Amino acid sequence: MGCRSADKKELIRKIVNWNSRLQRQVMEPSKVYIVLVNFNGHANTIETLESLAKQSSTNFQVIIVDNNTPASLQIIKDWAEGKQTIDFNPPDEIKQFSFPYCNKPVAYVKYEIDEAEAGGDRDLEIASEEQIASGANSFKHPLIFIQARTDIGFAGGNNTGARYALKRGDADFIWLLNNDTTLDYNALNALLEKAKEYEERHEKVGIIGSKLLWYRWPEKINAVGGMFNKWNTWSYHLGLKEIDSGQYDHDDVKFDYVYGASLFIRREFLEDVGLMNDVYYAYFEEMDWEVRGVRKGWKHGYAYKSVIYHKQGVTTGKEIKSKQRPLFFMCCKYRGWMLFYQLYYPYLIFAPVIRLSLKAIKNLTEGNSKESVLILKILLGKRTCSRDLN
Repeated sequence: MGCRSADKKELIRKIVNWNSRLQRQVMEPSKVYIVLVNFNGHANTIETLESLAKQSSTNFQVIIVDNNTPASLQIIKDWAEGKQTIDFNPPDEIKQFSFPYCNKPVAYVKYEIDEAEAGGDRDLEIASEEQIASGANSFKHPLIFIQARTDIGFAGGNNTGARYALKRGDADFIWLLNNDTTLDYNALNALLEKAKEYEERHEKVGIIGSKLLWYRWPEKINAVGGMFNKWNTWSYHLGLKEIDSGQYDHDDVKFDYVYGASLFIRREFLEDVGLMNDVYYAYFEEMDWEVRGVRKGWKHGYAYKSVIYHKQGVTTGKEIKSKQRPLFFMCCKYRGWMLFYQLYYPYLIFAPVIRLSLKAIKNLTEGNSKESVLILKILLGKRTCSRDLN
């Protein structure tokens, strides 16, 4: 039986996209789409944008997905138009990666989610490209602003940005980057070079991580990767708080998953494995991806020359180990723990149950009864989290 008409059209579309990518690869370097998710984080997002404007590799396009905080997105638009300046004060060691401020105005196009996930308006973007060509712009391509009108979470926001990029048909890589980061000049170039290395060695690497250092203590490591023991639920960041003396500056560093603050992803991985599992609002997305990728033969990689300075904790309000942890994000984490095991290790479901039970008891002894009650509800089947918890 022959293909249905819709199937034929989809096949033709894929062939055309493949052919255009092949022609483009001969003519220019890889196209990277960089996705930043913003939730009332305009100051951090703008600092990240200032840093991205100084990257040595320029063939990238930034997508800012605003998670239902339109006033925050308006400030970012005002910054792009040169109407507003946001002051930030990085440590002297990394100040050169954000200053001086980039040239304004910065061209941008704004979409609602449905418009973006359908591939956007090509005519509108061509007009913005022409605007860039006519002036001294800080970015090679216009910024893409996508406005979410509901709270779609970290995973949902990244998926929206990735869908837009994939629909465009010219993405070689999609870089999911936290909006509380400052980048070394060569952070992107190092990722591209490492991806090329893996390709030349015929290694099936789908996600590549960076070396994350602390924004406030640039000499200390935030993470080079994530470690996870499925038998006891224990996870931690490899290198956490160690002084960076080059101890992880080699290609055979072993870790279990790429740390989610910087996920550099091949297009083919997304087409094969799929997008983030948005059953999680936040936490466990990268671990979920790792398991799904491994089951399809994909490996992860590490580009130690891609150096990124990460604030950590500003998105969730506090560092996760703070005694004043926001209940909403703790709900997301504890709920994610249970969901992750139910999906991939149901035969080990006793492990998170025991771990969470012990946490509930510990919280009670410390006078944190609200978190203990929250854990009990999750153990009894609670599967939704609300920001009203705080």
